Amino acid sequence: MGEVLLRRATGVLEELRHAVDELRSLSGASGGDLRIGGTPTMCAGLVPAIMNSVLGDHPQFRFEVAELDARKLTDELAARSVDIGIGAQHAAGDADGLVFEELFADRLFIVAAARHPLVSKRSIKLEDVARMQWVLPGADAPVTVQLRNEFRKRGLTLSETAVTTMSISVRYNLIGRNNFLTVVYGSALRLGNAPGFVRVLPIDLPVGISIGILRPRGRTLAPSAEVFVQAARRVARQVRSLRAKELQPQKSGRSATE
Repeated sequence: MGEVLLRRATGVLEELRHAVDELRSLSGASGGDLRIGGTPTMCAGLVPAIMNSVLGDHPQFRFEVAELDARKLTDELAARSVDIGIGAQHAAGDADGLVFEELFADRLFIVAAARHPLVSKRSIKLEDVARMQWVLPGADAPVTVQLRNEFRKRGLTLSETAVTTMSISVRYNLIGRNNFLTVVYGSALRLGNAPGFVRVLPIDLPVGISIGILRPRGRTLAPSAEVFVQAARRVARQVRSLRAKELQPQKSGRSATE
């Protein structure tokens, strides 16, 4: 009985929050309160970029941001602990209670430190990177699975991963001090704060993942959430159809093949 009461009470409190948000909007106030959930990669670039876009027009907005893995993000949305989520389509999984709106396909790019031997090469092939040491998410992570499948299609085998971690900051740190390679999504490279030593290798992989907005099914978005969604659609235009040469200027005369 307590669980039933808690579930219903949570819904009532959320409706009251939305009512206050809507009244504020009708009164012409430029503020709003929004609880956002984002996966680590999205929090490394896309989420703050959307927030900055909102704050540019609505400086009184207040945000509460939670960085969550895909499973936890869906749980928090279902529990109404966050109002809206930004993540990959697979984060929605089989959850019938969630709606996914695609914003763009986020492509993967291979990155290294400026000191890595491959960075100075005039031409780089996929065979060259296959033999290098890597720092990647876990073996079952969608990023790693996609990368290995792409290499397998080309008749190549990705070398053993030296370090596994989901943390982008840890991966950046490790490639900066070792001759490791890693992969980073284009949105994090274009919109995030990648260290100055990071170089994008001139190889365009046809590998990516659908990124979008996750929200509970059957619930009307509050005005503040609608403002955030509109900003997300605008920011997403900056990262559609990215190519390696757009993310890392190349020296004159350098060429690359896959």
